[in-house]
Amino acid sequence: MLLSTLLLTALLTPVLAVNFEWEKIQLTEAETRNYSAIRFGGEGPVGPNVKCKIIPGDTDWPSDVEWARFNDTLGGALLKPLPLASPCYTGPLYNAARCEQLKRTWSSASLHSDDPISIMSQWASGNTCVATSNPDSTCTQGGYPVYVVNATTARHIQLAVNFARNQHIRLVIKNSGHDFNGKSIGGNSLSVWTHNLKSLTYHPSYTTSDYSGRAVALGAGIQALDGSAAMRRYNMTMIIAGGSTVGLVGGFFQGGGHSSYTSYYGLGADQVIKIHAVTADGKLVTADAEENPDLYWAFRGGGPGTYGIVTSIIVKAFPTTPITSSSISFSTVPTRPNATAISIETFWAGLREYWRFTPKISEAGGIGYNFIRHTPIPGTDSSGFTFTTSISVPNTSTAAYRAFVRPLLQSLNDVGIPLTIPADAVQRFATFPPDQPQAVTATDTDTNTPAALALGDTVSNTLIASRFFTLDNHASNTTLEAMHLAIRDFVSAGGYTFHGIDYTPSLARSGHPSNAIHPAFRRATTHAEGYASDAWWDGQTRVVPAAEQAARHTRLQAYMQKWRDITPGSGSYMNEGDAQEEGWKDAFFGSNYARLAGVKAQWDREGVFWAVGMVGSDAWEVRGSSGGGREGVVTQDGRLCRVGGA
Repeated sequence: MLLSTLLLTALLTPVLAVNFEWEKIQLTEAETRNYSAIRFGGEGPVGPNVKCKIIPGDTDWPSDVEWARFNDTLGGALLKPLPLASPCYTGPLYNAARCEQLKRTWSSASLHSDDPISIMSQWASGNTCVATSNPDSTCTQGGYPVYVVNATTARHIQLAVNFARNQHIRLVIKNSGHDFNGKSIGGNSLSVWTHNLKSLTYHPSYTTSDYSGRAVALGAGIQALDGSAAMRRYNMTMIIAGGSTVGLVGGFFQGGGHSSYTSYYGLGADQVIKIHAVTADGKLVTADAEENPDLYWAFRGGGPGTYGIVTSIIVKAFPTTPITSSSISFSTVPTRPNATAISIETFWAGLREYWRFTPKISEAGGIGYNFIRHTPIPGTDSSGFTFTTSISVPNTSTAAYRAFVRPLLQSLNDVGIPLTIPADAVQRFATFPPDQPQAVTATDTDTNTPAALALGDTVSNTLIASRFFTLDNHASNTTLEAMHLAIRDFVSAGGYTFHGIDYTPSLARSGHPSNAIHPAFRRATTHAEGYASDAWWDGQTRVVPAAEQAARHTRLQAYMQKWRDITPGSGSYMNEGDAQEEGWKDAFFGSNYARLAGVKAQWDREGVFWAVGMVGSDAWEVRGSSGGGREGVVTQDGRLCRVGGA
């Protein structure tokens, strides 16, 4: 009966021209008159400048009766979930069989994606409740939200925003939790879970003042796996992430969004035509080239969790765009009987030739997806190095593709790495599946077969860091050698894993969009990531203690500084970077930061939205139980307070 009443109220209320029926179900002014906790924000003076968000145990924290009333207003959409690993601990929820299942599947991103509060980067929660074989250890809520609104209408999101703002409760946003830095969780918070807003509509013809062509409307819960299915169903191509659990409407397009077509069509943020979002005042607004253009500019590349909660977007779509792909691998460690390993110097000489080739991949509209890993040497305690890359080029025949990669293979042969690509190793896909293809290879018959490429859907145990190597690093043999030596030092001396994604989302390829993408992104040739070899967590290995995590972070940053030193004016991809690096404003936003800060100040005057490493985040800090600012790696299991507040 309540839902019917809400629907009738929505239908009788003038609303925006939205994408989906559930967006028409909106909160009205009439509903808020007798319930001050859900009133909309106004344009007048802001309320008291609170020093900290309230937490359970504070005098002002809503009582159980107040939470029950809020839940009634939501129509029963309020959840109070415990951490995912709770069945592993002594107490009423203990379930040994369920715990064993959790430990077996802990590395699955979909396990955490489908949970209301869990995320991929477990360290950000403070590791206060992990899947364990010791049921007598401690499980607490830690950095996870206390309450969650399971949003299935725009009204749910409006209510959550208004309640959090008016009660001074920390607000966080989660779709899939595919998040390397903990932006989608927060201790003592109310969370908006958009995961179930999975609507999608394909428009064969869509026209605005500055666009005419195919388009797709996406609800806030759509993930890459949903986008991939739609591409097959409607025989079209759109920009989606490589990891199947990535939420397309959240951090992906708001942070940039790279894909297999980055050098061909541009970034995810470049494709967005229209946005619907609930802003900090609780109102649903439209942002496009004509309406709220400042918000439209900021949402597309200016960072997630900052300017509002997006309910849906409309993005460009393209005709089916086939991709031709193969993989290359070489190693200092033989992985087959009777195979001969190449020397370390030959290995790195091969890498130098690959770096020299990477701009050509982008020029062809393609992408390289590669790793340099430490590989155990059988029968010893030592390790060597293995390099694996997948090179993919859109709209290219297999014959043209083979001609394209031939110069690279020749240069590798010239330095002592005899590679060939068998005819059946070059494959043409109608469109890329959500994960990088693993079955296409170049074979080095004298050394080894390639190692599988790692996928993006993996639960992480530690911080990563990243940097754009740009066209400037390829300007001369001297600059290229400096880049090569910095990467070699990072892997050899640092002991880290290197992950490179080679692309250039130039303005020309992207259609000359005006958005908040870091200017350095447009000149990137390689988005380079680095992390410890044990960064990916299967749920079985030990939890890294906070002090050790801090020491690891300090060491990683010292090695990353060598990359920064040879890339002045460059930056880092915020979705796959270190939100706690000292120069994060310049790294993630560059010259756009000042303008973005102005948009943030205009649209969120009370600091409703906060995410680590995002615009305006330096105005707040997560404090420990003692009330002081935190040292080392900051996790989300604390109270959010204004910097300088008592």
